[in-house]
Amino acid sequence: MSANQFNKNTVSIRLMSGGHSFSSAEISELAKEHNSIVAEIITPKITLVPEVMFDASRLAEYLAFVGLAPAHDEVAVCSHGVADKVAVMAMSKECYSHLALTFGANVSFSSPLIKGHAPKQGALLELVGDVLYLRIFNGDMLFGEAIHVANDADLLFMLESVNRVYNIYNMHVRAQGDIARLTKCCKHLFNDLECE
Repeated sequence: MSANQFNKNTVSIRLMSGGHSFSSAEISELAKEHNSIVAEIITPKITLVPEVMFDASRLAEYLAFVGLAPAHDEVAVCSHGVADKVAVMAMSKECYSHLALTFGANVSFSSPLIKGHAPKQGALLELVGDVLYLRIFNGDMLFGEAIHVANDADLLFMLESVNRVYNIYNMHVRAQGDIARLTKCCKHLFNDLECE
């Protein structure tokens, strides 16, 4: 058997905070077609850890340290290192168990907070459901947060709070995800907003 026959395509899926965006049946169906999976976890319960300081045995501690400890029905997982950072996030324990049972060691995790092109300078906004991912760059990442925004007022408040510190309204900002909601709420705030 050649390496190509053994290593089928890897599929990426996006799991919302509760792990309910894919049913167990859909996950099992994916397992028939692919032998590995990258699950992108959408949650405000995430922190970035410098890769040189990362210890996989301390995942829950990293989240607890920033006030985002996993709930009793959650488990802490991590991404692979990206740009010298590891994303540590909480996800549904039930969903994690099903993924681990179905894919074994062939499941990995990711987050919009570390995914995609990182510009030399400017900001990236991605709104997915009620989670706003905001990253600010000046040579390297200066700021990276996942913020729960239950409504448009929360979204505007968070952007204004970040602008007071980083002056993001005057940066080149790329927006992704729920572009309709982002532009409705804040298209007049930014001097240079690019929607993808």
